[in-house]
Formats: sequence, C-alpha cells, structure tokens
Amino acid sequence: MNKRGITLIELLVAMAITGIVSAAGFTFFNNTFNFSLLHQRTIDMQREGRVSIDILSREIRNAGYGIIDPLIGTLRGSVSLIQAGNNVDPDPDGTAGRLDRITLVGGYQGVGTLSAAAANGATQITIGFIAGVNPADLVNKTITIEGFYYGTVLSQVAATNTFNISPALNRGYSAVNSVATVQRIVYRVAIPAGETEPALLREVDFNNDGAVDTTVADSVIASGIEDLQFAYLLTDGTEVNSPPAIVLPPAGAQIAAVRVSLLARGLDPKAAATPSTRQALEDHAAGAAADRYHRRLITKVVEVRNLGLFN
Repeated sequence: MNKRGITLIELLVAMAITGIVSAAGFTFFNNTFNFSLLHQRTIDMQREGRVSIDILSREIRNAGYGIIDPLIGTLRGSVSLIQAGNNVDPDPDGTAGRLDRITLVGGYQGVGTLSAAAANGATQITIGFIAGVNPADLVNKTITIEGFYYGTVLSQVAATNTFNISPALNRGYSAVNSVATVQRIVYRVAIPAGETEPALLREVDFNNDGAVDTTVADSVIASGIEDLQFAYLLTDGTEVNSPPAIVLPPAGAQIAAVRVSLLARGLDPKAAATPSTRQALEDHAAGAAADRYHRRLITKVVEVRNLGLFN
C-alpha cells in the first residue's frame, strides 16, 4: 500500500523531455541527411561536368579529321566543319533562343582497318571490322582512311568485306591502316522525353547528309546541364559568339580555338535553402528568378587541331 506509481505530472514531464530529445535527434538526422545528399549531388555535378566537357572538347579538337588533306591543307568538298548555333535552343524553363549548340564534322567513328594493302588508284578496299560493326551499314557512307583519303562507299561486293569506293585511292595504303566514317555530330541541351532535368545531348548524323538519324536515340552525355555556351577565337585575333557557318580554308579567318562553358545544377533538398539565380554566361544574361539550385561552372578552351593548320 505504501508503493506508489508515476504521477501525472511526472509522466507529462517525461513525455516532454522525450519529445524534445526526439525532435532534436530528428532535426540533426534530417540536416545530416540533407547535407550528405547535397554533397553527393555536388560531386555528381562536378564529375558529369568534367566528363562531358572532356568528351565535347575531344571532338571539337578533331573536327575536320579526314576532310582536310593533312599534307596540302585543301578541303575535300564544301562542308561545315564547325557550325556554331548561337542562341538557338530554349532555356530549361522554355524561354526560346538562349542556349548555344555546336555541329562538328569529321571522321569520328572508327569501323576497322584495312585487312589487305590497297594500291594507289584502286577502287576497291577490304576491311577488317571492329566487333559489332555490320559491314552492310558502310554502303553509302563517307569514309576516311588514316585522315588522308576521303570518299564514298558505293557498294559491297557479294556480302563480303570488300567494297567499291569513289574516288579512287589517292595513294597506296597498307594493311592495318585505320578506316573511319565521317559523321556530323550535334551537341545541345534539352530535357529528354520523360525527364524533368535538362541534359547535354549528343546527336549523330551517320550519313553526313544533314539529317540526324532518328532511328538512333540521342545520347545523354550528362544530366543536370542548365546552360551551354561557346565563344570562338579566330585566326585574325577576334573573338565572336557566332562565326561563319562554312569554314573554307585557307581563305578568310579560321576558327583557331573554342571556349566551351557548361553550367551544371543540382537541387538543394532543403525547402528553406538560400535562393540563388543562374549566372550570366557569354551572351546569355543572368536568370531573373531565384531558385534552390546549386551550380557549378566548368570552362575549357580547346584548340581546333585540324583547322589550326591554316593559322
């Protein structure tokens, strides 16, 4: 009879202390989780930004491979080696004419090597293909051999790895000389179908006929890319955002280098995050509306190796 239980006041005090400790623990856990998530998103932004700008830079550097004769510096045909699209694509928010794109032409896709030597003036070549390449797909494609020969595959000889080409070979080539198809590649930023975040896309015109192959899905190089901008340094020392579309060496000023700027973003998971605005980049004005995105700008200057022959 002398033993008593917990009084109501004691119970209320215990419940209050438990609530305070639980709230503090939840707040600490939530802040730690949000910080960890934001830190991971920042790492992802930096990694994807660096990888994507390295891929883009490598293909800018190699623009014109196989199209410009590396010995005498003449252009094979009249093609746009680098075509600047200044302020042609919309912002991720849908505002038209804000983002840049770039179109590159060159011998980008290696298909194999010559499996037999071919003499100067020959109109047939035999190729040892890389695994996964369908020989029949080479018909009607523009090819280059080691960057020296530029021509078209007319037909396949009786379902073999031998092909008729035009024009005839401009010199003798040895077995194991590399063969690549000339492609037109477009880099742009857009929101992929079914997604909500913008991404850097790589589109390929496999036939180099000015029409992107719609049967092959665009490649997503990096997600969370909010802005893509280019500036071009010409051989006469001027810097422009929109150089001539057709680069015809050696007449006139040529593109000597390209400055590539990628702006990546990641959403802060905290609803009460400090608002920020998109920064100005090249000729793209800063954003007007504040949001919860954290941003990382990655910039790289790329020398155009093949066009640089005409400096």
